[in-house]
Amino acid sequence: MVKKLIDYNVSVPAVVTNAVNIQVPQTPAKVILAELGIFIVPEAVNNRVNLTATIGAAATSGNIVDVLFRVFRGNQEIFYALQGFETEYEHYGIVTLQVIDINVPPGAHGYSLYVEKQTETATAAVIGPINLSAAVYEV
Repeated sequence: MVKKLIDYNVSVPAVVTNAVNIQVPQTPAKVILAELGIFIVPEAVNNRVNLTATIGAAATSGNIVDVLFRVFRGNQEIFYALQGFETEYEHYGIVTLQVIDINVPPGAHGYSLYVEKQTETATAAVIGPINLSAAVYEV
């Protein structure tokens, strides 16, 4: 079966490491890293939105810091993933996420990528790169 690309968009707030220094807030606070919009035509009732994000981050204090990445469609959380960073061995890290949103209703939709930390005794920062892309397919 042939898949048809019906929309594509990308957000690239930071292209390299050390392009930004975004302090990761303690949960339940969060900070937005990237956002983009897509459009799904009414006839694409059997669709897939393939979101891919790459984020560079670092532990900045404490031994281990747990960082939570969240993806929202509008106000609805559709994905989250937890990543740990260590200050001594794996100080820097690149996290890549792939999110598949299935049978999204027709119309315009905004997707947002957020970050927060869950370890109260440690700190972390997003240092770049940061990118988020969305490809919409009719299947």
